[in-house]
Order: sequence, then C-alpha cells, then structure tokens
Amino acid sequence: MSSNPILARLIKVARLYYLYNLSQQQIADKLKISRPGVSRLLHEARDRGVVHIEIVDPEGNGADIERSLREKYGLKKAVVVPNEGASDDSGLKQRLGMAAARVLDGLVREGSVVGISWGSTMQELIRHLNPRRVKDVTIVQLIGGIARAEYDTHASEIAMKLADNYKAVPFLLPVPAIVDDVRVKEALMSDSRIARVLDLGRQAEIAVFSVGRLDHGCLMCRAEYFKKHEVDALLRKKAVGDIISRIVTDAGGVCSPELDARTVGIELDDLKKKPFSIAVAGGREKLPVIRAGLLGGYFNVLVTDEETAVRLLDLK
Repeated sequence: MSSNPILARLIKVARLYYLYNLSQQQIADKLKISRPGVSRLLHEARDRGVVHIEIVDPEGNGADIERSLREKYGLKKAVVVPNEGASDDSGLKQRLGMAAARVLDGLVREGSVVGISWGSTMQELIRHLNPRRVKDVTIVQLIGGIARAEYDTHASEIAMKLADNYKAVPFLLPVPAIVDDVRVKEALMSDSRIARVLDLGRQAEIAVFSVGRLDHGCLMCRAEYFKKHEVDALLRKKAVGDIISRIVTDAGGVCSPELDARTVGIELDDLKKKPFSIAVAGGREKLPVIRAGLLGGYFNVLVTDEETAVRLLDLK
C-alpha cells in the first residue's frame, strides 16, 4: 500500500474500475463518495500516470498519419492528437502537453541530460508528467527567457519543475533570449556559469521545445524583442517563426545571421545532432514554422494535432 493516502485512493479506485469492472456508481456506493467524485479520481489517476491507456488498432488505421509523417520527413517518432473536443488553443495545448509528457517520460533514463525551452505548451507538458526519481538526471534550460514580466513564460520555473519531477539537478539560463548587441552576448558567454549551461545544452541527448509563429502580434514582438520595421524586414525575407528563439524562413534556413548572432542559447545545428529532438506544436497558425523545422531537419520527433498533420502531408 502506498504511504501517500491520496495516491493510495487513486490506485484503489483505478483497480476497482479497470481491473474489477465495477461501474462508477458501484465504486461510489462502496467508497461512500459521489459518482462525479469517482469520475474526477479516475481522471486524476490518468493525469498522474497511475493509469496508462493503450489502444490497439488491429488494422493499423489509427497509426497511418503518424507513419506517413515519419516516412515523409524522416522522423524517429510522430505522435498525433485529435482535434475533436479541443474547443480552443489552450485545449489543444493541453492535449499536446499530455502526449509530449508520455514521450519524454519514456525516454528519460539514469544519467540522461534533458534540455527544455519555455512557453505555455511546455508548461502543459510539465503538468502532465509522471513524478518519479531517476538517478543522475540533469535538466538544462536551452535558451534565454523573456525579460518583460507581463509576458514572462516562466522559463526558469519550467526547467526547475522538470528537474523536481525527476529529482534532478537544474541548470538555468537567467538571461534574455535576444540581446541588443553581439558584444553583450559575447560578454555573457564569457561568464563561466553561463558557458557551462550552454555547453550542457549542447550535450543534452534529449531536447524538448515548442515553436512560435512570427507576426506583429507574436509573443517575441509583444515582449519588444523586435520593432515593427524589424518584423516587416524579417517577413520580407520569408520568415515564418522561431525555433528555440531563432527565426527561420519558410525553407528552414536562418532568416537573419545578424539577429541569430545576438540570440542566447544553443543553436539550430545543435538540435540536428541530438538523438531525440522533440518539437511539440500544433494549430494552423504554427503550420508554416512546423513545416520549416521539418525541412531544416531540426527535430526528429514531432508531437502535433491531426489537422496540422494532414496539412503537413498535403492531404485533402
């Protein structure tokens, strides 16, 4: 029996429902709680990793899109979540985060070095991880964060929570994602502590991150990393978004070498060298930058939604 009474209760309810086939009402009567209370406990059991649900499709139809993505873009793994019932962007991010959490949790092993970026999708990933202790795991923040508090995406907090999940050591990068002058970046990188974090980011065998669109309303613009005329200039050069805060064109290349030189974090080419480079992103607005990342070869694992996957495959 678990020493954690809440966890013990989740296990008991899950066993009664999934192993002994009691109905939710029967469990409610047995445990003297409400039927909605049983439903909430079953949902929590899935969210906390007490219950893992596997769907076996004998005909393989459910895996067709994922297999096609792997084949077309040379991916190691593709995970596609449904759009039905995800009524808004936050609902979709929750599904993406949940699916990505399962992928990441399946990869973390003793001695793993895991790099993570920031953003609301990464926050959802953290929320759905299964807490467990893994020996000698290191967590590292891959890129600098957002300096303006009202647009803060909790970059350091995300890395710290991921470390806490695995009882690991976190290494943080408490600097802006983009600085005003390349000399500022050079000064930052000359600091031994910053240099160590960046070196760990390059060494990480697992990197997990989302991607961002580029337009006048995007997060990096609201955080005043770019002025309006700079965004216009990038768009004229066919910029479609950012991957680990580095602006890419629709073909997957670096849009502005000068801007790239002022960006603090690991580089796009570092992502290509990783055994597992995991992009977690979906939705129509992010389709161009997801496609650009695939063309550039910056990730070999993709967690996305069904509508985006169909468009990536150019299916009708």
